[in-house]
Amino acid sequence: MSKIIFFGNEQLAQGIKAQTPIFDALIARHYDICALVLPAARLRKPFVIAQRAAALQIPIHYVASAREIPAITRQYQADLGVLAAFGKIIPQDIIDSFPCGIVNVHPSLLPRYRGTTPIETALLNHDDTTGVSIMRLTAQMDAGPILAQKSLPIPADATKQALYESLAQLGAQLLIDILPGVLAKNAPEKPQDDTEATFTTKLEKDLSELKFAQKAAQRLADEVRAYAGFPKSKTILLGTPCTITAAHAAPVAQTELDQLCADQQYLVIDRLLPANSKEMDAKSFLNGFKH
Repeated sequence: MSKIIFFGNEQLAQGIKAQTPIFDALIARHYDICALVLPAARLRKPFVIAQRAAALQIPIHYVASAREIPAITRQYQADLGVLAAFGKIIPQDIIDSFPCGIVNVHPSLLPRYRGTTPIETALLNHDDTTGVSIMRLTAQMDAGPILAQKSLPIPADATKQALYESLAQLGAQLLIDILPGVLAKNAPEKPQDDTEATFTTKLEKDLSELKFAQKAAQRLADEVRAYAGFPKSKTILLGTPCTITAAHAAPVAQTELDQLCADQQYLVIDRLLPANSKEMDAKSFLNGFKH
């Protein structure tokens, strides 16, 4: 049985509740995951994937830098690495130390949306289609040859959490489909066209302010979806600081909470989280929360 080291926490987007469908799919097919390698981080509670690995008595290693990885790989002599949201660049000599290399599950149709925020970027750009790519890892970020790729429509009302879950499940299935060929070293692969590459950017906390006077309503509605969980979408409504958790664009206002935007359309507030309160819909806020 081939041995696999799993790199990453499956946190394919920021601010989502991570699940472990990729890791679980490998376990369900009886692949031998000999170790889990995670980026060192200060957490209030363990990664979900760490809890899964601990329950299965799979050794867990936390690394602060890629320099710590060779000692781990020498210890286990694994055939293959599988990576899903590791967050660190792995040097080529470490990749080459695996007889079958390292494969990466990336939630976009590469070479489109290389980088750390492809799910958020697809929502921000109001794309109607995204997908998953399984690629061979190289030292250059998300630039390795494609082993498998499949598109996925984005529903108009898709939340970031729901889109993440769909893409993670799709990625798990694609990985299972191509692994026999990868381990047999006969899997077909296709180089990426670097001239077609686009790149995503890291999300920062200062993106959270909803700028009604400067942006179109649809753009702000897309921000609400893309920034859910982190960095969030914040404003002040009726004197109360609020995080907007669901909204849509419309030509007319529906309640006094709705905001006129730069394109003379309204951002209609569907759901919100007032400071020091629980999440609620706009009607509940107006009926019982306003001062």
